[in-house]
Amino acid sequence: MIEKIFEQILGLKEIRVERVDIKEKVIDICCSSVMEESLCPVCLKKQRKVNQTYKRKIRDLSVTGKEVYLYLTVRQFYCPDCNRHFTEPFSFVDPSRTMTVRYEEYIYNLCKISTMQKVSAQENIVWNCLDDIFRRYAKKELAGQSSYMTRVVGMDEFAVKKGHKNFATVIVDLERVQIIDILEYREKDKLVSYFKGKGEEWLGNIEVFCSDMWDGFISTAKAVFPNAAIVVDRFHFFWHLNKAVDNQRKHLRRVFKEHEEFKHLKWALIKNQNDLTAEEKKKSDSAFILAPELKQIYEHKEQLRAIFEEDLSKKQAELKINKWIESAESLNNKYLNLFIKTFNNWKDYVLNYFISRFTTSIIEGVNNSIKTVKRMCFGFRNFENFKTRIMLNFI
Repeated sequence: MIEKIFEQILGLKEIRVERVDIKEKVIDICCSSVMEESLCPVCLKKQRKVNQTYKRKIRDLSVTGKEVYLYLTVRQFYCPDCNRHFTEPFSFVDPSRTMTVRYEEYIYNLCKISTMQKVSAQENIVWNCLDDIFRRYAKKELAGQSSYMTRVVGMDEFAVKKGHKNFATVIVDLERVQIIDILEYREKDKLVSYFKGKGEEWLGNIEVFCSDMWDGFISTAKAVFPNAAIVVDRFHFFWHLNKAVDNQRKHLRRVFKEHEEFKHLKWALIKNQNDLTAEEKKKSDSAFILAPELKQIYEHKEQLRAIFEEDLSKKQAELKINKWIESAESLNNKYLNLFIKTFNNWKDYVLNYFISRFTTSIIEGVNNSIKTVKRMCFGFRNFENFKTRIMLNFI
């Protein structure tokens, strides 16, 4: 009676349950095929002659918290027409595997949302076995992604280990918001070699390349993308402008230590003017009354931001920005002058934004996902598994 119950629980139509042994933590199930014959894989004729049998121990999904093991009697048949022996196949388990397909899929999905240490402890499986399952199923899932020719490439770096100066590179299709690859390095010579490995057709198809102001990425793009407009991300150089505004605030804090107006003002000055709360606007206006020079540099920040929000051609944008630079230089503010010097060094790449209006802002979402994976993937002992885990998050 219990055998029939477990046949229903298992739901595997190819086998009959012959004996069930329920222990404290384990359920052992002896079973065999319900079929009397098997097809020869060469001639596809039905064969009944059994040469020998053997037992396979196969782990299946747990039942009521107990580990389930199938002790499957497997037959080896003989085909006289082909003069060869063959083993009967089962759809629920792959040849030479020690787990059912459904259990492997369950383990793989667990590994995607948890650490390998936790899965290992929860399921009582050694790390090497988990690693093998994760690699096989991840490779299959990633291979199922459609191939296409990329047109817009974005690139950014992230620290593999905080404080170790160990940087990796993430390469993203900014148009489709898909990760192209994650590399364990960021050195120019290695990046150039990697991209050249993709072939001339792929490289020639790139129309836009976007990154931060790190020279290694820019020089790499110049070396490998013959047809690409190289864009310095607007949000990265605006960070330098925000820094200039905040340095002016810090200077005022040192000079006017007794004035509360310059305290806790940083984020109000960095935020876009349209996003200020009533309280933040009141506080910044009070500071501007005391320090007109702070108001001037803040207004110039907002004026430049407004230019980048306009629908302009590169030439139109260049004319407006040149006028902005003239006005900003007339203030003779050392913090703003330092920003202008940095801006002019990258000016042409910054202006390329107005050709296609791509930024690397979406890579911030990728980097946030990377941080999440880093926090939970202590079970990944090599960079390849770490990379795979990240890429699976963007399927």
